[in-house]
Amino acid sequence: MRLFDRPPGLSGQFAWLLAAGVGLALLPLALDPYWTRFAVFVFINIGLASAWNVIGGFAGYPSFGHSVFFGLGAYTGAILTVRYGLPFWTTLPLAGLAAGIFSLLFMPLFKQRGFYFALSTLAAALAVEAVVRSWTWVRGYKTSDHGWNLPNDMSVIFFYYLGLALLLACLASILLLIASRVGMALRAIHRDETVAASVGVDCARYKTIAFAFSAVWPGVFGAMYGPFLVYISAETVFDMKITLNMIVYSVFGGVGTFLGPIVGGVLLSAIDQIAWAHFLDYHSMIYGVVIVLIITFSPGGVLSWVRKPSGGLRS
Repeated sequence: MRLFDRPPGLSGQFAWLLAAGVGLALLPLALDPYWTRFAVFVFINIGLASAWNVIGGFAGYPSFGHSVFFGLGAYTGAILTVRYGLPFWTTLPLAGLAAGIFSLLFMPLFKQRGFYFALSTLAAALAVEAVVRSWTWVRGYKTSDHGWNLPNDMSVIFFYYLGLALLLACLASILLLIASRVGMALRAIHRDETVAASVGVDCARYKTIAFAFSAVWPGVFGAMYGPFLVYISAETVFDMKITLNMIVYSVFGGVGTFLGPIVGGVLLSAIDQIAWAHFLDYHSMIYGVVIVLIITFSPGGVLSWVRKPSGGLRS
């Protein structure tokens, strides 16, 4: 089988993805600027969770350090734009490439599994954040800066459509990946890595591909996030909460499924926004209780309520 052979049903999945994209493209006609801006954050969160799900869900290697790739993408985009004057469009692929290459430094960590792998990725991310905080050339344009100010010459509508386009591209690439030989290998590794290796699966190679892939997209979204937010610092783009959101969205919706991070991202973002708007004093409590209830009483996530035995888009 070639790397991207298409099994039956993949064209239908792309058709649904395209239809959703068309529907979302019309949504700004009914949204005010506040909700349009909120939608951009939702697109970014879903993209990050979907990328994390490749390594944490399909491969079964939960990384607790993925915020480092988002932060690296944001800082790469800022440095290329402010220090070197590169056009915004060129910073997106370059930031993704930088994040993907940097992810290769994490490869020795794949000698560990489970809890130990998760802690190792967390430690590596904290180490990178510490370097960024202390490295004067990286942390800002002036030696006294602790972050980057970026040009604010693009509208919210621009970022809405850019975020939507990037999210659709991200999801389409994930569909191709999980339908390919790589996807089959990742599922075999998740089920039993020892058995997979015994039948000839090159586990190290496929884990490397999955980890690099799951790092590239956070890098791209990070490069978009900087100009959208206008100002970035280590506190905003290397925050551990970014990684936690990737994990929580995936688990809430259904980890190891294509739709899980999408469903989790939409529902939790909506719950978080409603709780913040109407129950500010109890916002964090309500958000936390909902997550605990789902994980406790429905370990398979929200999708387990409606998913058929065949798994649908689980592949």
